[in-house]
Amino acid sequence: MATPKRGKQHTRYGTKDFTFETDMGFETKLMQSGAVRAVVAAKAGEMAGSMIKAAPRGPHVTTDAYSIKTNIHPYVEQVGHEWVGYVVVEENDRARHAMLQERGYRDPAGRRHAGRFYLRSVLQKERVE
Repeated sequence: MATPKRGKQHTRYGTKDFTFETDMGFETKLMQSGAVRAVVAAKAGEMAGSMIKAAPRGPHVTTDAYSIKTNIHPYVEQVGHEWVGYVVVEENDRARHAMLQERGYRDPAGRRHAGRFYLRSVLQKERVE
């Protein structure tokens, strides 16, 4: 078993004409900049907005605090040397029905309710090919 190298690590990849080294310096400064954070926050916000728009409405007669639409939030945090955007669905533990609406479920009487796949459809629309 080889011992791990110490010191600065970097990777190289590319084609025969171009080689990219991840430890060149400017990429790290760029990925930590406020402009990149703003772009990541904007894209995470757009995706969260699309998910909120696509989320099904529920029969919330007394309160809307546990509805799916009010429990989808975008977050941005720094992971390592770059900004990462997240869309959190239902961090409220009392509102557990978003994934049931997404994937489908069986009610206590045994009837199957089909999933709506609203989160998957938004993710498929936002993907880059």
